[in-house]
Amino acid sequence: MSRTRRILDIPVPGGSDRIPTGAIRFQDDWPGLFIRGDQAVILGAKIRNLDKELEGHTSVIAESCLSELRKIADLIEEHVQE
Repeated sequence: MSRTRRILDIPVPGGSDRIPTGAIRFQDDWPGLFIRGDQAVILGAKIRNLDKELEGHTSVIAESCLSELRKIADLIEEHVQE
């Protein structure tokens, strides 16, 4: 399967006022991931649900992954969600 790599360079050419969820790059920095606020709120809720579903899981790898996901959910709840 071939995927076209899509990265939005900042500043946005043409002055677009609505940035889509996707890869984004600021000048010459590494591309990162931008998640629109409405999609971020849904993602945060899904992370919290996954965390509850896997509560008590004994896998060190799963706990490490969940720990990172919790940080993302915290950021969404503190800085994105209204």
